[in-house]
Amino acid sequence: MREQEERKRLNIDRLNQIINMAEDEMVKLRKRYEAAVQERNDRGIHLIERNEEVCIFYEKVNIHDQLLREGAVNMQNQDENIRVLELETREIQRQIDLLRKQVPDKANIESSLVNSQIELATTQEHLYDLEKKLETPENKSSETVKRTGPRP
Repeated sequence: MREQEERKRLNIDRLNQIINMAEDEMVKLRKRYEAAVQERNDRGIHLIERNEEVCIFYEKVNIHDQLLREGAVNMQNQDENIRVLELETREIQRQIDLLRKQVPDKANIESSLVNSQIELATTQEHLYDLEKKLETPENKSSETVKRTGPRP
């Protein structure tokens, strides 16, 4: 009986050891589980933060894309304005060239003016001489002075 009690007690001790070991293992597993849950939660928080950053970057990309589109439209408008201004400039230059062709040559006009002034001076001198001849009473032929030079 004692032996039986001793076996039972040994059996109980062995079972208590198994229970204690199982409880220790359970505590370790619970700690690992809690650590895994905490790690999962931390990673979830990091994932949410990264997702928010990605959303912000997408918003920035969309804003930049919009700015690029607006810039491209503005560039096209400016290119069109430049093209129109170049056409207007060519047209104005063409009109200037036409007007220059229509304006007489300044050198020829000046030369013609000098010649006309010389001719005028010569005619005035001749007229002055004729007037002197007419005013002089000694000249008997003053009444019959022939007209010379160009007629008016």
